[in-house]
Amino acid sequence: MALATYIHKRAGSARHPDRETADLLFFPTGGGKTEAYLGLAAFTIAMRRLRAPDVLGAGVAVIMRYTLRLLTLDQLARAAGVVCALELMRTDPANVNERGQKLLGDWPIEIGLWVGSDASPNKLGRTGEADQTTAVGRVRRYRLGQDKRAPAPIKACPWCGTAFTPESFSCTPSNAAPTNLEIRCVNDRCDFTRNRPLPILTVDEPIYRRLPAFLIATIDKFAALPWVGETGAFFGHVDRFDPNVGFYGAAEPNHGRPLDNGWKLDPPDLIIQDELHLIAGPLGTVAGLYECAIDQLAERTRDGKRIRMKIVASTATVRRASAQIAALFDRHVTNIFPPPGPDRADSFFAVTVPSSTDPARLYMGIAAQGRGPKLVFLRALTTLLAAAQAA
Repeated sequence: MALATYIHKRAGSARHPDRETADLLFFPTGGGKTEAYLGLAAFTIAMRRLRAPDVLGAGVAVIMRYTLRLLTLDQLARAAGVVCALELMRTDPANVNERGQKLLGDWPIEIGLWVGSDASPNKLGRTGEADQTTAVGRVRRYRLGQDKRAPAPIKACPWCGTAFTPESFSCTPSNAAPTNLEIRCVNDRCDFTRNRPLPILTVDEPIYRRLPAFLIATIDKFAALPWVGETGAFFGHVDRFDPNVGFYGAAEPNHGRPLDNGWKLDPPDLIIQDELHLIAGPLGTVAGLYECAIDQLAERTRDGKRIRMKIVASTATVRRASAQIAALFDRHVTNIFPPPGPDRADSFFAVTVPSSTDPARLYMGIAAQGRGPKLVFLRALTTLLAAAQAA
C-alpha cells in the first residue's frame, strides 16, 4: 500500500515536459524491444488506474500500432499475457485500500485487437442473420466444423499455453442478443476458465463500448475514425456508463447512466509505434495525415497547459529518425535509446560476441525484380524443401 501511494503521488505526471519528447528504441532484432515496451505499457495502465477511483480510471490507456497485420497477430499473445497478469492483480483481494476499494479499479483490464474483418469479426450479429462473417456466425460455423478458422485469431491461452477448442469461444449473454465474444481456456487449472473469460476483445462493437486498456491495431484501421462515431470513445469522449455493457458517447445516445460527477475518461497516455522504419513513402504521408487528427482528439488543456500523448517508437534499422518523427508525430525532440557509445561492439546495453561463442543468425534476401510474389515464394520454398529432403 505504501508503494502504491508513493507511485500515485510521484511518478509519471501528465504535465511532465517529457511527453513532448519522442523516444525511439533502436536495437537489433531479438534484442528485447517488445519486452521493454510491454513493461512500459503495464506501468502506464497501472498508473492510470491508481490515479482514478472506481471506473474513472478505465478507457484506452495504451495504443500499440503496427503496419502489418501479421506483426499485430504475432504480438497479441505476448501482450495478452501481460494484460492477464494485470487483471489478476486487479482482482487480488490483497490489492485494496483501507476502504475496501480495488486499487486498480472496478472495470476489467482488457486488451483489444482492432483489425480488419479478415482476421476477426467486426460485428457481433445475432441468430438468424444471413451474414456469416459476424461473431455469432463464425462461432456457429467453427463449432459445426464448417469453417476451420477460429472466431478469434489466437490459437492458445496466453496465460497457460493450452490450445483453444471450438468450445473456447462463445457469444454472451446469448446468440440472440450478444454483447461480447468471450474466450475461455479449456484447462480447468487455468485462472481464466469457467466463469472468468480471458480479458481479450476481438470484435469491434464490444471494443468500442468496453474500451480495453491496451489496444493493438494496424494503422490502416484508423481510417475508420471519420466514419465510425463510436471510435471517439477511444479518446475519452464518453459520458455515460452501463456496468453490464460498458461506456457510451455522443454516437450512442439514450444508453447508460451519467459518469460520476459528470467526468469523462482520460484520453490515451501512450502510443507505441512498432517497426517505425516501415512508415515511409506514400504510407507515411497517409499516416501523417491521420496522426494530426489522432493528436488533436487526444489532446487536453489543463491549467492553460497543452497535454499530449507520449510517443514511443521502435525499430531495428534507423536513418534520419528525428526528421521522420517530427514529420509524422509533430515531436521535434527525439531521444534514441540506447544512446551510441564509444565502442560499437560494447554499448553497455549490448555486447557483440563472435559466432564461435554464440551461434549467429544469417539473414538472406532474394532479389527478384519484375517477378510476382507468388512465383518468388514458390521458387524459394521449393529450393528449401529440396535442400531439407537432401539433408
